[in-house]
Amino acid sequence: MPGSGTGFDANRRLYAQMRPDGGSLAHLLALQQAVAAAAPRGVRPVPSRQLHLTLIHFGKVLDVYRVITAATGISLPDYARLLEGYIERTESLLPAAAFHLQPVRTAGFGAHGRTLAVEYAPTPELSALHAGLLEELEGFLAACGIAGTASFMAGDPNFMFARTLRPHITLVRGYTGPPPGLELGRVTLTPMPVVYPGR
Repeated sequence: MPGSGTGFDANRRLYAQMRPDGGSLAHLLALQQAVAAAAPRGVRPVPSRQLHLTLIHFGKVLDVYRVITAATGISLPDYARLLEGYIERTESLLPAAAFHLQPVRTAGFGAHGRTLAVEYAPTPELSALHAGLLEELEGFLAACGIAGTASFMAGDPNFMFARTLRPHITLVRGYTGPPPGLELGRVTLTPMPVVYPGR
């Protein structure tokens, strides 16, 4: 089995993501409490350690391999080698400095709009970072043998939203009703490891 550095040991998820600093985390937790107080029935706050902003979602490494090898026939060792390079290049693109993002609104995400998130205005720096990360993902898929990466990504649940940058941080799940009026503030975000520790 390929090494744990690429998350194969636990079929781990890969993300390029940012996490809030201490002050921003406290702000987001206060927003969660306000939402839960206004609509307590069925609302499930995202655990504090999972509050993040996703830049590029990859998915579970072995699950993605099964999809790619079905399309291309690539071997697991070759996929693992290419994946290791993809992770290294992706992490090298993540900034050393923090990003500061201004809120735009709260909005419902998901098929039924029951995932309540705060949306943020993308900065030029964040847009440039996303473009670089997307280029690395498309290069990885092409190296695996995917012909027509754009159409492949559009048809795969892991990658179908990767081409569009819509910065947001999910607060709660199971929310119903119109988006609440909340006192939204700026957040400061720093990069996280690409190999996500959760499953």
